[in-house]
Amino acid sequence: MKIQQPSVLIPDPCKNPLAYYAIRCLKQANSEFNINMIVSSDQVSDENEWLYFYKHSAYIDNLVISENRINSIEYLDEVIRIIETQGTNIIFPASEEGFKFVSRYRDKLSKFCRIVALPSEDILDTAFDKWKLHLFLQKHNIPTPETVLLKDIEKISQFNYPVLLKPIDGSGGKNIQKFESLEKENFQVLCNYPNEVYIVQKYLPGHDIGCSVLCQDGQVLAYTIQQQLGLTEGFTPKIDKLKFVHDSAVIDIVRKTMNVLKWSGVANLDLRYNSQTGQINVIEINPRFWQSLMGSLSVGVNFPYALYLVSNNITFEHISYQERYYAKFHRFIQDAFSGSLEYSLSDTNVKYFLSDPSGILHLLFYKLMKQNLLQDVKSIFSRQSQKLQNVK
Repeated sequence: MKIQQPSVLIPDPCKNPLAYYAIRCLKQANSEFNINMIVSSDQVSDENEWLYFYKHSAYIDNLVISENRINSIEYLDEVIRIIETQGTNIIFPASEEGFKFVSRYRDKLSKFCRIVALPSEDILDTAFDKWKLHLFLQKHNIPTPETVLLKDIEKISQFNYPVLLKPIDGSGGKNIQKFESLEKENFQVLCNYPNEVYIVQKYLPGHDIGCSVLCQDGQVLAYTIQQQLGLTEGFTPKIDKLKFVHDSAVIDIVRKTMNVLKWSGVANLDLRYNSQTGQINVIEINPRFWQSLMGSLSVGVNFPYALYLVSNNITFEHISYQERYYAKFHRFIQDAFSGSLEYSLSDTNVKYFLSDPSGILHLLFYKLMKQNLLQDVKSIFSRQSQKLQNVK
């Protein structure tokens, strides 16, 4: 069923392209979508390349730069004013901060427009907190790696190494460290971290696999399973090349997990196949949109539009997806030159970028200017340093 002249408002910190991916998916489903976006004040900077891109994108109808932070009452009041003046049908977050904002103020916001389907505030908080999530999964007998709070340092010595040190509220693999043993210097490193915000988790041999879902009251309505084929730097996911697959073992554990959570809305699950036991383990749940969202779209699943329909109580037919590759253009070129190309140009992000030339050209110009400016600054510092050495 097609919605006539739908209007959404996206509250976003503008730190990444997740909002843009959601916007592209909505516009692909219905070009009549009216897209409003409000950016928080802490992101208003000439150094923010995504804000610069959003200013020139053809897919954003109304961009508002707020003077307030995204978690403030003042920001909430501004969001409500936009809802009223723009005739917004639904407030539609994309990033972690956006979902936290909508969840926190869901009762007040729902008086002015619809909000996207969300799990309860407690369950959303559990998903964002790695320690709470571990306890929840453990309670419901869902496979997950052995984990302890860092402050329980005496329990860590019982682990078989290696282990991972993780912040409980981090995302994107940031600030994760791997320790091969508990030697004296490693023990000291662990003890130097703020105990209350870190966990230590047993490292599982094997490989990662991701599953993206849309749920309603714990039932999975749509999903994709994707293998990351890019080279990983540290623990930051590398998604320049993906293969979308079907895997009954993965979706079974995902269905069980989302069911016990009574999840509503979208989520992206990080799972790991344990090569020693053959078991699939749930590692993290990201209750937001994800970097591979356009890949899901390319194989047939438009998660943002399906979320929009669910949030408006509109039923839709079962969504299936194709087993295909999806890659970024630079990876396509790399594979073509290396002779390992297993997919076509139509399986890349080129088709999406070419349809928004204004935004892309301005972003490339911004990056070029920024790079030249950086080189100029380095050159100035180099000359000044040389002068000082000559004086000495």
